[in-house]
Amino acid sequence: MYRIKKRLNIEHVTFDLYLIYALKFLYQKLFHLTCPQQQILMIVGCQRSGTSLINRIFARDFNINVYRESSCLSSNDPTQTGHFKLRLNSFQDLESDLLKDKSPTIVLKPLVETQNILHLLDHFPQSKALWMYRGYKDVVNSFLNKFSLNVGIRNIKAIIDGNTDFWYSESIPSSVRSTLVEFYRDDIQPADAVVLFWYVRNSFFFELELNLNSRVMMCKYEHMVCYPNQFINDIYSFLGKRFRAINTWEINSYSVDKGRSLDLSADIQELCDGLLSRLDQAFDKQMTAGQARPALRVANQRV
Repeated sequence: MYRIKKRLNIEHVTFDLYLIYALKFLYQKLFHLTCPQQQILMIVGCQRSGTSLINRIFARDFNINVYRESSCLSSNDPTQTGHFKLRLNSFQDLESDLLKDKSPTIVLKPLVETQNILHLLDHFPQSKALWMYRGYKDVVNSFLNKFSLNVGIRNIKAIIDGNTDFWYSESIPSSVRSTLVEFYRDDIQPADAVVLFWYVRNSFFFELELNLNSRVMMCKYEHMVCYPNQFINDIYSFLGKRFRAINTWEINSYSVDKGRSLDLSADIQELCDGLLSRLDQAFDKQMTAGQARPALRVANQRV
């Protein structure tokens, strides 16, 4: 069963979600008869940063429709990695599919389009973005457990070679590419390559000046899993929605610090420590500013 789920890329779909998907379909057919002014939330950032977990939180909300990375919204992916169906369809096709969806709030996870998030936000004025980030050691640990050892090296090599045929090497700023050239070695270890990939994906947050964009909210994985009700409520407040604490039962801090024993190159670790510090500072600034905002009432809060 697990092998089948893994082949379909649904190994993290919990049993309760199968029933929820069926009930939600019926609920939305009955109560969402017209298409309201839709709100769209796009989850972006680096892979293995808790994006699937947050997707499942939203999936349990009957008033939110969730699209996974591979869905009807990416069914026309023509790229060399298109057999995974990850790249979003054209804006015209996206609009057509979203118009068929009667849910008032739509969540999608176009991680491979992180570099294009400003174009997506511009095209869909009713949209917002959630930037997920996580400490690089835990990302590397999760990444190496999920993918083959050479994936990180493949991704970094494509960027250094200037091959823009793939999502992971698309629209890379020249300063970021120069940094990779400086730190890349022919005998680079898989873990170091994944750390550099983490650096590339998270660099977009500042390269695109998302820290200055009021339509973008940061979500720090470690903070979310330690204070789930508080932080998920903040995300719902960002959307102007009411949060039900019952939907956060799956969140726990079990995966925090699993990568602490990884053996990484000191120079690459120092590089990523600098970026992680900048991300944390931006997150702390967001949290401080958020204290002045009145939070929406939390339904079914458990104490």
